[in-house]
Amino acid sequence: MNIRDLEYVVALADKKHFGLAARACNVSQPALSLQIKKLEDYLGIVLFKRTPQGIVPTEDATFVIANARMVLDKTALIRQHAHEIAKGWRPKLITLGIIPTIAPYYLPDFFKNISNHKEAKNIRWQISEDKTESLVEMLDRGAIDAAILVVPATGIDHAHALLFEEELYLAMHAKHPLAKKEKVVLRDIKDGDWLLLDEGHCLNVPMLEVCNKAGIGVSRNSFRATSLETLRHMVAHNSGITLIPEMARRKNDGVVYSSLKSSKPYKRAISLVWNKNGLFAQTIQDMVKHLAA
Repeated sequence: MNIRDLEYVVALADKKHFGLAARACNVSQPALSLQIKKLEDYLGIVLFKRTPQGIVPTEDATFVIANARMVLDKTALIRQHAHEIAKGWRPKLITLGIIPTIAPYYLPDFFKNISNHKEAKNIRWQISEDKTESLVEMLDRGAIDAAILVVPATGIDHAHALLFEEELYLAMHAKHPLAKKEKVVLRDIKDGDWLLLDEGHCLNVPMLEVCNKAGIGVSRNSFRATSLETLRHMVAHNSGITLIPEMARRKNDGVVYSSLKSSKPYKRAISLVWNKNGLFAQTIQDMVKHLAA
């Protein structure tokens, strides 16, 4: 099995016709058909079947085709990288980790702001989205170069710099009894149905802190979601209340976002963390200064 075989498989899956797939791969139809048959014999499974609608992948081929696409995508990146080096340009590949409760909201702004950095055109980014504990472990073993996360209260053994802070708002349905209050006192939400994120999300810490201060009992059977968007939609359907960070708020979504009245505002601090001895440590540190400016 080689890269060319995978190109044939993907082409046939897309075109659903041997002739069209052969043309896309710039080979003869008999050559493509023969190679597909050899690959099926090698793998011991049938990849395609003929139907009135054309050639369609079998159920057994689904996994093969999906992974063939990934291999071809990576192959294209390798070729591009080699081509750029051959032309005298050596781009830096920086692997950036980021927690899921920040990624979809902040990454567009991050890359927009970083695009003006002097080295921006010489950097290629690879994004790895995961929970804080996993990202810290990846930093420890050098699997990623940097991460955007909330630094744990226990600290972290890596260089880090604050990017910004944002307020955490109480999110409730527009018809909730407290929805008209600009600021909500914790004792007022004692009887609320609290919606949480899965364990391991750092945003759960302030959520549980609010629950404890408000006297809300939280059990392992409490509703938990894997994303902020799920929580937001649950609130919009009047299924409970939760905390939503400022960047995740939306207009006209049926949700009211109110500040929590407290001696200390509920906020989360977003930082960029990197291995100070890593290959791109100086580049990342320069970018942090650029972002701060």
